[in-house]
Amino acid sequence: MSSKKVALEDELEVRSCLKQQDQDENASRASSRLQGDVDGVGIHSRCSRIGFHSSPGSKSASRESICMMEVAPPNSSLTERPWKLSLLEFSQKRESFLVSSEEVKNLPRNVRKYYRQQSELIKEYEGLEERVEMEGQTSSTDHKIPLRLSQLSFAVNFVLLIAKTVAVALSGSISIISSLVDSSVDLLSGIIIWYTSRAVKRSDMYLYPSGRRRLEPVAIVILSVIMSLASFQLIIESIQKIAAFVADKSGKPDFSIPTIVITASTIGAKLCLYLVCYWMRRKHQFQSSSVDVLMQDHRNDTVSNSVALVFGFLGSQQFAEITREENVVFIDPIGAAIIGIYILVGWWQTGSEQIKLLTGFTAKPEFMSKITWMCLNHSPHILKIDTVRAFHFGTCFLVEVDIVLPKDMTLEATHEVGESLQRRLEGLTEVERAFVHVDWETEHRPEEEHRIS
Repeated sequence: MSSKKVALEDELEVRSCLKQQDQDENASRASSRLQGDVDGVGIHSRCSRIGFHSSPGSKSASRESICMMEVAPPNSSLTERPWKLSLLEFSQKRESFLVSSEEVKNLPRNVRKYYRQQSELIKEYEGLEERVEMEGQTSSTDHKIPLRLSQLSFAVNFVLLIAKTVAVALSGSISIISSLVDSSVDLLSGIIIWYTSRAVKRSDMYLYPSGRRRLEPVAIVILSVIMSLASFQLIIESIQKIAAFVADKSGKPDFSIPTIVITASTIGAKLCLYLVCYWMRRKHQFQSSSVDVLMQDHRNDTVSNSVALVFGFLGSQQFAEITREENVVFIDPIGAAIIGIYILVGWWQTGSEQIKLLTGFTAKPEFMSKITWMCLNHSPHILKIDTVRAFHFGTCFLVEVDIVLPKDMTLEATHEVGESLQRRLEGLTEVERAFVHVDWETEHRPEEEHRIS
């Protein structure tokens, strides 16, 4: 009876030890890390009690229990793995792609283009965090730069308009006249862009809750219509001038030294303005339709004034006296027609692109990929990314993201994850508004959530 009693007590002791072990394991999971430090390295611990007893037949039956502590470093496989996606593997592939440039040259062109695009995308990923922080700090500056550039362009265009008026009065060249009409419309475009930049900066959030950034593409569409009509009129005038020269070759333009100096100065001034706009855009890395239009304006003026200078001189009285050829008179209106066609095609393309921005055209796959990457690396609670949408909301994008979180999360924790992701996405200058939808499953069809008209 005594041996049975000892065995029963030993069994109860073992059960007690096992129960204590379960409690210790639950406490270990809750804390997940021992409040201590061994040589600066965190440790995980679990205390287990194990009972020992002598054989039932022995006379001196004894019972002992010891406490065993399991210690594991935090970087071991017993701990939780990092939840963020690592760029190291992708960066290594990008570096190997750059190193093995000789092998890449033997690949087909489409394959080389694909790998080059992937390399640029990985480079964007590597600096994405710093870019978000920097863009969040410089958002106020991005509104001032288009305003300052439009004011500078307006002042230069006003001076050049006066100078070209003098050149037209001295020469009578239709190529110079076409350049004068272009400068007049440029002056009008400068006023419109300055007004839209000022209106965007002073937007009232109560009257315009989503901002007034869409004023920029609207103004550019209006400008494209005006410039297209002016260019079309220039083409008609050039054709009429050519028909008049067929009957009478008199009335050649006088392309003297003052006219050449004024036209060359216009080319230099417009080229400098184009380089300033290009440099400011590259330096601050922002998107603005106003700055893009100013750049296109200055580029078109540089090309049109160069054509006006060359064709105007080749069709002038001075060149006819040098070559002793009367048919050079047709060169001047031909140059004016070329300028008109160039401006017409350029502004037609610009207007069609801005209409896409106003009608909600989708973003490029590279931008969608960056948005997906930011969502995946935002929080360890995000289980899946259900849907990512990004489409133009004027110049910038409107982003919609559906994320999947654990269904047992509290409302407070869910709100913190969703709102912090929204703020992070809106930190990008390309994003006007971001909406984050939280769900707990992915069985539904995303296209049925919204009505598409």
